[in-house]
Amino acid sequence: MLKQFGDLTLEADGRYAQDYELKFLEDYLESQEIRLSAYTKIRDNADEIIEAVRVGKQKRNPEFKDYYVTCKRDLIDLVRYCAAALLFDDMERLRTNMLLWFQTISRAYNFENDNIDTYEVLLNVIPNFLTPEEAKLALPIFELNCAVLV
Repeated sequence: MLKQFGDLTLEADGRYAQDYELKFLEDYLESQEIRLSAYTKIRDNADEIIEAVRVGKQKRNPEFKDYYVTCKRDLIDLVRYCAAALLFDDMERLRTNMLLWFQTISRAYNFENDNIDTYEVLLNVIPNFLTPEEAKLALPIFELNCAVLV
């Protein structure tokens, strides 16, 4: 949404915006209450979400080398960025500012296999903290993690 606001500011400079140009704002306002609720739940349960991912990864692959201590900070940041992307309806900013940078780091340290476990488990954990309506908006953002990082 922030990028769309910025683009509209440039495109409509010196004139009134057309109805079709404002559609994104109407769509956002219709979902803002759900977005805010989901954001708040993710924020307030971040520690539990991170712990649930750790436990899920351990159950899924008990023999996997535990990078959790190293990656916990990155996962906390990623969940925070995803929550912000959900709140502001701005997946493009998440992709370009966080995920592409994190993809570079992951490849440099050869964490692709760890990413598979982490982000698939995260996709299963997030709905446990949200209503179905909130999860419907949140899951595409967390799926973007899988698309970029796995």
